[in-house]
Amino acid sequence: MISSFHHEFPSDFRNAIQWWQYDPTKWFIWTMKQLGLAYNLKTFPHNEIEKGRVQQLQKKLDQKRSTLDWGIPLESLPVVSWDDFVEQSKNGKAWIAVAGVIHDVGKFIADHPGGKALISSAVGKDATAVFNGGVYNHSNAAHNLLSTMRVGVLRGGCEVEIWKRAQAENKDVATITDSSGQRIVRAGDQVTRVGRPITTADTA
Repeated sequence: MISSFHHEFPSDFRNAIQWWQYDPTKWFIWTMKQLGLAYNLKTFPHNEIEKGRVQQLQKKLDQKRSTLDWGIPLESLPVVSWDDFVEQSKNGKAWIAVAGVIHDVGKFIADHPGGKALISSAVGKDATAVFNGGVYNHSNAAHNLLSTMRVGVLRGGCEVEIWKRAQAENKDVATITDSSGQRIVRAGDQVTRVGRPITTADTA
């Protein structure tokens, strides 16, 4: 940002905002001010400079994000009925459903930290509760990894299917996207993450 600072903020007498950053002209002008030979020096508002810095950092993050596999977008996935989901699972597909999204975990079974038996027992079933604390409350990294295994959206998958339908109909669906239009998935906001039910006096 140093090389483009003066181009971005031409009214600022500096070309580098930190005192230690190499900028002989800045040092010279500042010294002249201390000697009373320069005055009324202009600097751009710090808040606006920081905005520019954040935007440049965001641009780099967006570029990095675009190189990573975040899984097939929900709106691009086929809608699969529960019967077809079960049938495919019986015919050799290692499909599990989590929060209305179908995932093919076949290539991951052998590497599952909890063992083959545990993940295999969820094939052909709705593993939403199991994945979200029923057996083990999976980490943020686990949700990210699961997103790369998406193969479909379960018909009757509640919010997920409704969201997908709204996307197809170009309805107003709130999403956060980066500068290139890629959807941003914040830690803890993955579609497969479901909060535990809150215990009330009635259910206790």
